[in-house]
Amino acid sequence: MKFYFFIALAFFSLVGCDSKPPENTLLIGAYRGLDKLIPYPFILHQKNDSISLFDNQGMLIERIKNNSLNEKTVLKFKSKQLKFAKLNNHMFTVFDVLDTVNFREFKSRAQFENIELKHNFDIETIRNVINESVFKYQVIEDENSNPNRDFEIEQLLHFKSDSVYTITNYLYHGQKMASEYETKAYTIFNIDEASFLSFRKEDNNPQPIFQITNLDSLSVGLKDFSSREPKSIQLNPSKIKVDDYLEIIKNTTQYSNCFDGYQGEYYYGEEVTYTKGNQYIIDVVSENAPIMDVKSGYIILHYTINCEGKLGRFGLIQMSREFKSMTFSEEMISHVTQTVRDLKDWPSNFDTTDWLAYKDVHGFLMFKIELGKITDLCP
Repeated sequence: MKFYFFIALAFFSLVGCDSKPPENTLLIGAYRGLDKLIPYPFILHQKNDSISLFDNQGMLIERIKNNSLNEKTVLKFKSKQLKFAKLNNHMFTVFDVLDTVNFREFKSRAQFENIELKHNFDIETIRNVINESVFKYQVIEDENSNPNRDFEIEQLLHFKSDSVYTITNYLYHGQKMASEYETKAYTIFNIDEASFLSFRKEDNNPQPIFQITNLDSLSVGLKDFSSREPKSIQLNPSKIKVDDYLEIIKNTTQYSNCFDGYQGEYYYGEEVTYTKGNQYIIDVVSENAPIMDVKSGYIILHYTINCEGKLGRFGLIQMSREFKSMTFSEEMISHVTQTVRDLKDWPSNFDTTDWLAYKDVHGFLMFKIELGKITDLCP
């Protein structure tokens, strides 16, 4: 009897007590998957007796006759057949019956968020604001970020007519330890009473759609739905001039994930450890290491190896010998980070297993420090 009770309880928890359709008519694709969150850049718009499906550039994919959204709804578009798995007043999840590659199991369902309709902003006005300055914001880390406790991560963005340059800086005690840049295309569009900014890369590398929530003569407010908890982002102008920013890019390492939604772990797939071995890394990093730090503990540098064998997306965690939080000097952290970043001969590895597809791999190096000297390294 208990078994059937828990089955019923699980069912009602999944469906929810409120089966009414969303109050608003505009729904944004947030992410696909549960443990591997991948942007799902589509928008659904319910109006009168029809529901429209838009892509990440605001282009209409298809409009069908339908005036009902509930947990039994199946939206039969030509390219997608979206079957509802959960519905309440704020969000719902769907399963694309026609996409058996990306939706091969229930945990691969897609999440849609019901967004608040606001007055949309004039596209030309938005362009005038974002093209005027170099913007800055502190990165809000999420499920797809590498482990990090001790780096402060900031991004500097400059929008041109059809592309955006993004510099990511990794700061420690206010000092820059490493930086990288990438370029993406972008689109601004309006649907009903809402405005959106979307980034674009390759077709097989989906990027999130951001809702533009506020706009004034200097700053832009965005809402990112691509993680479990939506993130509010405020782009404020930095003190860097555009010409100076373009000069900074020339001296910044280019790095981009080959697949932004999810990175595999180092223990999946083929061997992804450094090709020349740990002792080579110890020797290189130990050479010219600062000698002013006489502390003992661990420096753990996290990173992503992309499909080209390049390193980026850094994270930093420091621990004492008792595995408690501690800090090393700026000189030591700068030396370790920059030396590891400049190492060549990382393997280019990505998984081709259907159930665990990825193109980039999360890795880390855990340096054992004894009285300021590197004595061991794992994994």
